Amino acid sequence: MNNSPLILIIDDEQAILKTLQEALVDENFRVNTLNDGSRALDVIGELIPDMIMLDIFMPNCNGIELLIKIKKEYPQQKVIIISGFGNVPIAVDAVKNGAFDFIEKPLNLDDILPKLSVLKSDYVTRKDSSTQVNMAKYLEKGIVGESALFIELLTQVNNIANLKYPLLIYGQPGTGKTVISKFIHSTSRFSAMPFISTDCSIETTMQLDSETLNGIVFFKHIDELSGENQKKMLAFLESDAYKEKNVRGEIRIIATSGKPLLKMVLEHGWSSQLFHKLNITPIELPSLSKRRYDIPLLIDHIIKIINEKYRRKVSLDNLSIRYLRNRNWLGNVTELKNFVEKLVTLSKTGDAKVSIEDIQVLESEQDIEFVEEQSFLMFQSLDDATTTFQKRYISYLLKKNNFDLNQVADKLKMSLESLKTKLYELNINHKD
Repeated sequence: MNNSPLILIIDDEQAILKTLQEALVDENFRVNTLNDGSRALDVIGELIPDMIMLDIFMPNCNGIELLIKIKKEYPQQKVIIISGFGNVPIAVDAVKNGAFDFIEKPLNLDDILPKLSVLKSDYVTRKDSSTQVNMAKYLEKGIVGESALFIELLTQVNNIANLKYPLLIYGQPGTGKTVISKFIHSTSRFSAMPFISTDCSIETTMQLDSETLNGIVFFKHIDELSGENQKKMLAFLESDAYKEKNVRGEIRIIATSGKPLLKMVLEHGWSSQLFHKLNITPIELPSLSKRRYDIPLLIDHIIKIINEKYRRKVSLDNLSIRYLRNRNWLGNVTELKNFVEKLVTLSKTGDAKVSIEDIQVLESEQDIEFVEEQSFLMFQSLDDATTTFQKRYISYLLKKNNFDLNQVADKLKMSLESLKTKLYELNINHKD
């Protein structure tokens, strides 16, 4: 992996391209240049740059129009607009259309570098952090990532793996809460002991025997634990037998939650005593939208496993990988895995290169099944089912309308401000 950010400069003036390239290479950036805006979308798909520097005025190319096309095709792409002196209103308009920032000519490196610091700091953090983490042991367990945020999480997991205190793991569906829990079990002092799992969402009468239980006792969906079972679990944690075993390092509780338990305590009467017993060493797994840098690595890992399983040699081209990196993954890693597995298994030949057209065909098929897929809602409470449907439906409309909030608001028959409020309430990533 090359730990230098890649910058694509698009400008019709060769002198500017040469000067910027030399200056940024000296600052340890990788740089590609392009003097023809008409080829920009194809080049971006091949290079997958971390930042684009785009001249707003070029012959036969309107910079604002190109910016809009770039943001439509690659919603996550960062673009810095290069404008002529005195064109601040146009540059501001570019920012409104999705530009990351703008700089004025004549160009000054002292003005440019601070705007690129967000890229460099992320790479430096990732490089420094990764030296402290043995990535191989994580890869073996299906834990894949090298973004600064993910490395920080793995460092935290390393630090708490051998503790005896209860561990509470938060995260959206599909972020890997169970995977992390099993990893902690397999690499900790408890590895030779059992991993005993209980799904609180389906367990009606919980039996907790502190005399016989040992090892990692795992409670999945702890936020869905019934009031009666909350009392039983609290009594279990306060029993002398549990405390003695815990002191000797013979038992540890790990619980996962898809909802903030403190909010459950404050708004839904969840046991505050049990919350404080469990919330000693909490960690939160980031959603895939917060670590998109890891998506190409995840795709590569998933494809490798599936190819070995089905004896295939299927691959994805760069444009397809970029498209998937920018896609909204409500189901996080689990949804990504299922989607990529379908792409590979449905490919016509064993050595096919999956294209963006193949992805869009699969997406169209999934759109047809959208209503049928909502049948799982019948297993949720009315409030949860309503929230889940709203989140999925609005995310579906965002994707279908290229994340144009005005179009989505129009289809939902609601004001733009009301839509923005709803997006915030549902924690929907709408800038993809």
